[in-house]
Amino acid sequence: MSPHTTSFGNDQRLQMRSDDVRARSQVTVAVALLLGCVAPRLVGQEPIQFQSRSGATASSTQSASVSADLLQIYERTKTASDQQAVTAIARECSQVIPDSSRSRMDRDYASSLLAWALNRRGEMRSEQAARLVEQGQLAEADKVDRQAAADYETAIKYGPENWRTYHNYGIALAMQGDYRRGIDVFTKAIQIKADYANAYFNRAELYFELEQYAEAIQDYGRAIAINDQDPQYYNSRGHAKFMLDKHDAALSDYRRATELGDDSAIYHSDLGDACQYLGRWMDAAHAYRAAVAVNNKYSRAYQNAAWLMATCPDDQIRNPELAMAAAKRSIQLAGQRTSRGLDTLAAATAAMGRTSEAAKLQQQAIELADQNEKLELSQRLQLYQSGQAYYQPLPPGVQLADDSRPEQFRIRTASGNQSNSR
Repeated sequence: MSPHTTSFGNDQRLQMRSDDVRARSQVTVAVALLLGCVAPRLVGQEPIQFQSRSGATASSTQSASVSADLLQIYERTKTASDQQAVTAIARECSQVIPDSSRSRMDRDYASSLLAWALNRRGEMRSEQAARLVEQGQLAEADKVDRQAAADYETAIKYGPENWRTYHNYGIALAMQGDYRRGIDVFTKAIQIKADYANAYFNRAELYFELEQYAEAIQDYGRAIAINDQDPQYYNSRGHAKFMLDKHDAALSDYRRATELGDDSAIYHSDLGDACQYLGRWMDAAHAYRAAVAVNNKYSRAYQNAAWLMATCPDDQIRNPELAMAAAKRSIQLAGQRTSRGLDTLAAATAAMGRTSEAAKLQQQAIELADQNEKLELSQRLQLYQSGQAYYQPLPPGVQLADDSRPEQFRIRTASGNQSNSR
């Protein structure tokens, strides 16, 4: 297995960044439709200062140039707090734009107001979609998400120089899985505002999803050049470097992420996963302990620590009793029995010599697994049914002293594939 599907697979990978540095994640539904779980939280931001194509703004000095009704509409933007209010602004502006009896100043200014209103409504709809996802209403959330994307797209037609709208539209496209168009839209945002780090980060995330890791690394680096204090930038660049087998450079980024984001169990767990995959088991153990110290309710840290203590080929690290406790705690915190959770619990149970019980647990894990997981889980089931435990294979270049090898170390995986981390 690759580190992307093991080390980094339990937390959703796509992490779009909005103005308040709040992430979005992805949810795949039965029809393979990508929805946004958490939208950019922009509701509380101040309305933008309008600048029309003719140069008119909402300042008092422009009152002689811009009609009073449009200035009144502008005043309403300061208090418009729901979709109904913003939609009313958009409707009134759309009536002014084609009116040939109005001055060019008015029509340009109305276009700027309309672009703002559509962008603002798109943000509100993205928030609404996020709430619907949290409530489990995925089909309705997708509908609203697409309405938000349509708002952003139309807003760009009336306000083509607003980088913020391009950025919002790029996020909306990413949430729909349209990564190629999302990259193009983020590129436009960057062309307008080259010092906005999140645009580079978000474009990098889409390059990552398309497995264009070199391009992703470049964009993560550009984001870091603008803001070198954001741990997520380093952590995500670490993922991309890891996928290109630049392991030492990846570990350096992971460690920097844990330094800047010391209060994040995710960053510590990602470092632990990478170390476990590379056979740096003591470093992995330290990272998982740090993750639990930061957040003792983070299920993945317990699960992957349990896997390490149950299956590590180094006697100094392996601890079946603690592995069993950690695996059970992980399932309890997750609130459900998953294939990975049961696979880990089965490995810990087998490590304690209870292979018949482990086989039953592994069978349950297989029943919950997707098709891509079933083969490897079935191979471990065969080990347990034959009365044997499972131990991780040694990564290339890693050696153990003879007295550190378990008696059953000759048992790797039935396929011979490396499967170090979870």
